[in-house]
Amino acid sequence: MSRIVKLIIVFVIILSGLAFHLKNNQFIELNYYAGTLNMPLSWLVVLVLLIGALLGILASLPMIIKLKQQKLKLEKQIKNSEKEITNLRVMPVKD
Repeated sequence: MSRIVKLIIVFVIILSGLAFHLKNNQFIELNYYAGTLNMPLSWLVVLVLLIGALLGILASLPMIIKLKQQKLKLEKQIKNSEKEITNLRVMPVKD
């Protein structure tokens, strides 16, 4: 059921993007330091959103790496604790 919902959401996003492109298909001139570029407004919006998403991922990368290292450390501690508990259960009780 969730696969159908995901497909519907993707379809709605594609349709809304197509509607946005059809309403904003006029060309604009983009001036940047190395020159100029003529492109449709809708493509410029998509390009800027992609650049923003990539910069967001790049900015969060150090935190992601730190959390993965912390996760590995905690998993190692859990494994050691489980070994110790198993050894204590097997060890005979002294009176």
